[in-house]
Amino acid sequence: YIQYLNVFVFCKFLKLLGHIMVLMVLGIIGFTWYAVVPAVYGPVMLSKNAGKAFGATVLVLVFSALVVMLTWAYLATVIADPGQVPPGWHPFTDDSTAARELELMQYADYYIDRREPRRPRFCKRCKCWKPERAHHDSVSGHCVLKMDHYCIWVVNCVGLLNYKFFILFLAYTFIASTMALASLIKPMLVFFSGVPGSSSAIAFIAVVVNSAFAVSLAGFLIMHTNMISANCTTIEMYEKERIHPWPYNKGLRRNFEEVFGRSKPRWFLPCYTAEEKRQLLDSCLNTRLLQSYMSSSAGGLGVV
Repeated sequence: YIQYLNVFVFCKFLKLLGHIMVLMVLGIIGFTWYAVVPAVYGPVMLSKNAGKAFGATVLVLVFSALVVMLTWAYLATVIADPGQVPPGWHPFTDDSTAARELELMQYADYYIDRREPRRPRFCKRCKCWKPERAHHDSVSGHCVLKMDHYCIWVVNCVGLLNYKFFILFLAYTFIASTMALASLIKPMLVFFSGVPGSSSAIAFIAVVVNSAFAVSLAGFLIMHTNMISANCTTIEMYEKERIHPWPYNKGLRRNFEEVFGRSKPRWFLPCYTAEEKRQLLDSCLNTRLLQSYMSSSAGGLGVV
């Protein structure tokens, strides 16, 4: 019965499960904020000891700001369109050339090097041409520009237009989790001392949850930092065969600016201006790299 099994049914299940995961993430964020602010440090803000009250106030303000930023980044990643291929797009000079190239693609010797990411590609599921670095997302059912991966935690594909938001979510969550751990260690120890109190139990649960998040997020941040520095996606990083040198590597600074933009204050905000979005789309939809590849591979591409 395996031949009758439709694997795309599981994609629909992932999307349904993802909505539950969104509620879970928001619940964990809310619970952690409650553990740090109302349960533990909120009462300290009212202390008659001016030093303790001031320290608690600063901690509450900084931690609350981090929670706001990570929640903003998270919701932006969930809601934002990761970048769909425009209807009717193709990388050729005219429609007749696109039709001829599509016909030539049926021949086995069409490509010289299938590791080459700049080569023309056609999606049989979407029935459309794929821009450079685009891949088909089976969950959403369409091709995504510069697709990185589908993330069940955000019930969305992470791609060209929301990758920055995803990275900011990881970064802010890691900082907030680490801060929560540092601030709740002492209240957690009270839980093991046998002193009764609901706040110590809440602190214990929050420490356990945030420890797991901090460790896992540290690994993800290191991995994505390496990929940003090389201008490489998760899919491209784990491809069995990859061309060298990597044609999209523009150097550390330009690779970083391609994701975060050139405005330093906006590096920390999970949003793009219209001009930044235009530049991102142009980086994937222009035909400069394709033209360069076709001119260097004339004949093997079926180019006359």
